Amino acid sequence: MKTLRITISVLALIAFVAGLLIPQPEVFAISGLCAIVIFLLGCGSIAADALPLRGVPLICSIITVPLAVALIVQPFSVPFYAGVILVLQGVAWFGGRRLAVASA
Repeated sequence: MKTLRITISVLALIAFVAGLLIPQPEVFAISGLCAIVIFLLGCGSIAADALPLRGVPLICSIITVPLAVALIVQPFSVPFYAGVILVLQGVAWFGGRRLAVASA
């Protein structure tokens, strides 16, 4: 599970930086590839959070998948959507860790 979150976060960070530094027509090659892989890994993350049920990480994983689609469809908002995905992965990471510590 940790590997999925780290990989999604790294890809979102790459898309975020590319969206800030690379002009519009060229950024789609990088952000599109990142979005496709984030979509696929997000589906795996949903499955990993559903069994065993982890509430906060599951909600963050569910929200990540449509944001990955929006990253492809909304070409002028690449840094925004990539940043939101990055924040969601951080919330899922720390939310899941907080719940694990509280239940112990």
